[in-house]
Amino acid sequence: MTSTSDSGVPACAVLTHVFQHPFLEEDSTPSTAEQRRLRTALTARATEACMACPYFEDCLDLAVTKHDVSGFVAATTSRQRAQMRNMLRVEVTADDMDALIGVIASGRQIATRDVVALRRAHPDESLDFIAQRLGCSLSTVKRHLRRARAAAASETETPRRRTPEEPDRGRLITAFESVTGMRRRAEAAA
Repeated sequence: MTSTSDSGVPACAVLTHVFQHPFLEEDSTPSTAEQRRLRTALTARATEACMACPYFEDCLDLAVTKHDVSGFVAATTSRQRAQMRNMLRVEVTADDMDALIGVIASGRQIATRDVVALRRAHPDESLDFIAQRLGCSLSTVKRHLRRARAAAASETETPRRRTPEEPDRGRLITAFESVTGMRRRAEAAA
């Protein structure tokens, strides 16, 4: 069972022990020879599954042109996908996970404007003070302050030119082959 299960589920959804292993989920560096062998075996198994998958091109397209995902996706690492984006002149902004983070016990979500307003009202207090006042974590306060600084900086910057159209599948596969050194077999793509 390489490409899909009998129910049409992609192999990556079935082979969770491979695709969700820490060596493939993160760009971690194995420290022992045994760990290097394990990562090599996991990468080979995941690559085999991806290359035979009927959803390969769709998955690659989503991971390169639409979402900045981490881990091993479409037979590529995060670094390889970044190289492909550079080659294709594609810019993908990271998904806004703040919408899912920072909800306090009452169920109310912490807003950046609340953090900034409290910081302005109490400039000499610690960030921990702000976190306690809002009932959230220190990391949530820091995340919102970084977001506010980035928004302020982007208002003063000249807007970057975005690619008007996404690359076609042919250019995407060419970039994949160039970066990974792998060839997409015609029979696997069919």
